[in-house]
Amino acid sequence: MLTIKAKMLHLFKSADYTNRETGEVTLGKNKLQLLMETPLKNGGFKNELLDISIPPEKVHLYKDKENEEVEVEVALIGKATFYGI
Repeated sequence: MLTIKAKMLHLFKSADYTNRETGEVTLGKNKLQLLMETPLKNGGFKNELLDISIPPEKVHLYKDKENEEVEVEVALIGKATFYGI
């Protein structure tokens, strides 16, 4: 398990999706919009926006946390490259 620590800008729910062929509706996901400072090799940093999906049962943990630093436990989908800092 990994933890991302960043400033939370916004908590939102993405739009619902309707399958055109079947009419089945998939509810939108709850997402955190995070501003993360990524360190650079030259000693500086760059800002990156991340949208992280969270399960409905964890929404209460992030309500009223806008513009505060939060920690979010995350899992990986696909391949990632890591480096030590």
